[in-house]
Amino acid sequence: MYAKLRDTLRIGPWLILALIMTTAVGMLYPHQLGLLLWSLAKLSWGAYLGYWIDRSLFPYARPGAFTVSNTNGLQSVALLMLRRAIIIAAALIALGLGV
Repeated sequence: MYAKLRDTLRIGPWLILALIMTTAVGMLYPHQLGLLLWSLAKLSWGAYLGYWIDRSLFPYARPGAFTVSNTNGLQSVALLMLRRAIIIAAALIALGLGV
């Protein structure tokens, strides 16, 4: 049970840092909060769209669908995960640059 909670909160320090920085922006430059919200929304959509673009382009080549039984299987899963990361990164960059 403790391991599951720890796994759920493993990104906690980054969340706390983001909240602290958002509070600092809100206190120092309150007129920038709208821009911050817009940027976060675009990046969230980029991550969501990148994931679903990968799933729709490669419906039968999902990283979780493969079993790792030997070294070649491990390399295949690694390549599938790398492919998904590249597609999501491309979507994030495209929306982050304002396309």
